[in-house]
Amino acid sequence: MESLKKYTTKRRRKARHKNDSLAMFCRALKNKDNFLLASHVSPEGDAIGSILALESLLRRLGKKTLIACEDPFPERLACLPAKRWRQVKEVPEGRKFDALVVADCPTLERVGSVQSLLAPTTEIFNIDHHISNTHFGHYNYIRPSASAAGEVVYDIFKWFKMKLNQEEATCLYVSISTDTGSFKYSNTTVKSHQIASELIQTGIDIEKINDELYATYSLEKIQLYSLLLGKVQRSPDGTIAWVGLTRNDLKRTGATYEDTEGFIDFLKYIKEVQFAFFMSEMDGSQDGQVKVSFRSRGDYDVAQVAAYFGGGGHKKAAGCTIHGTLEEATRKILEQIKLALAKQNQKTSF
Repeated sequence: MESLKKYTTKRRRKARHKNDSLAMFCRALKNKDNFLLASHVSPEGDAIGSILALESLLRRLGKKTLIACEDPFPERLACLPAKRWRQVKEVPEGRKFDALVVADCPTLERVGSVQSLLAPTTEIFNIDHHISNTHFGHYNYIRPSASAAGEVVYDIFKWFKMKLNQEEATCLYVSISTDTGSFKYSNTTVKSHQIASELIQTGIDIEKINDELYATYSLEKIQLYSLLLGKVQRSPDGTIAWVGLTRNDLKRTGATYEDTEGFIDFLKYIKEVQFAFFMSEMDGSQDGQVKVSFRSRGDYDVAQVAAYFGGGGHKKAAGCTIHGTLEEATRKILEQIKLALAKQNQKTSF
């Protein structure tokens, strides 16, 4: 821990700019040789697609690269090339890096145990689209207007005048598609579609990609969804909906935590619901730990609710972790959502 504190102090002392221009960021990137790449713990399509595409770009520039994450590669993203993915525990002891590239991660702490691989001299390249990003890097290229981190990575390919190959295009397509809800969410822009069009022109198999992302469920996942749909709860006025997943639910169905991905959308689709949250009772915590995903409709901001609990994300999609039981987490979350609803209703009443 002491070495990490020294590293953090030195990193802050050497920090350059709050947000670099694309040219400045890419020139600095070009000057490094040995890269570690990472994203947040429990990574999803945007994080993984962005990192895989970036790693390919750096290798094409002649750089040494290694991807590291706390978590194994998720089965649900089988359409992506997993061969270069490593968990932190698989990184050779003593391996040194002169640069860390982080994508889709608002704070350095969110990379988890990847921090243990850093030296005081390791420089950080921070790529993101979250408005809540703390600009923790020595170099930061943050585009809050982008629908996904994959869009930001696309900019980097363009600056280097790199023509995307099909594998890279697949990675960026998955990145943008998953973070826009298959181009349904309000963060979808004209540029999102323009980039997707260019990626499709490389010859990627979008039918196969979309089938694997959105239309292939295991029987265990369907059984879990059936169980969870029977547990849906709503507030008396119908504006809030939620479900809590227990470890026993997973045992009963044979499903995994990964199988819960996407279930929260069912809650958001319920008529009259403005706020939805999905809670998962997690393993390995003595005092109890609950992982929470939030979604909202209209002008309601779930990122503020998540931030209250130390989490973050986007206005309509965010997450956090709360210590305690499912019952305790439910009570705390409902209190904060009701405050957010009251504030929003107060604004719209004028």
